[in-house]
Amino acid sequence: MCLIIDVNIAHKVLFCDDDPDFGEVNRRLFSPRTSNFKIVYGGKLLEEYMKSYSILRRIKLLDQAGKARAIDDKAVQIETKRVENLQLCKSDDPHIVALARCSNARVLCSHDRDLHTDFTNSDLIPQPRGKVFQTTKHLHLLKDPCP
Repeated sequence: MCLIIDVNIAHKVLFCDDDPDFGEVNRRLFSPRTSNFKIVYGGKLLEEYMKSYSILRRIKLLDQAGKARAIDDKAVQIETKRVENLQLCKSDDPHIVALARCSNARVLCSHDRDLHTDFTNSDLIPQPRGKVFQTTKHLHLLKDPCP
């Protein structure tokens, strides 16, 4: 399964295997037994990750383990412009929607309520629809294969 990790909770997902909400995501990302469990990143999200050396280092580790997939920055930037032109986003994160559209990742880890609205809007992210992982109540979302 492929997911996108918003920078606002990246530290919880990437560093805290005992976090009550995101610990299971961390354990699956860093477990060698879950080879079909990956994150995607690119475009402005990569720029946001680059502001933290520790986050960037963890992304690099995941890349080396085959647990992260970079999406072409140029493709994400072009898609971000398309999303912005739709004028449907409530959040200030059209780059996350664009990344989902470019990568076909349909699960988001985030605490941004406006981004949740955008990510689950079928006018912004067509079938399969986007879903948001926030707590262990959403563990069922972690079963889909990564495209």
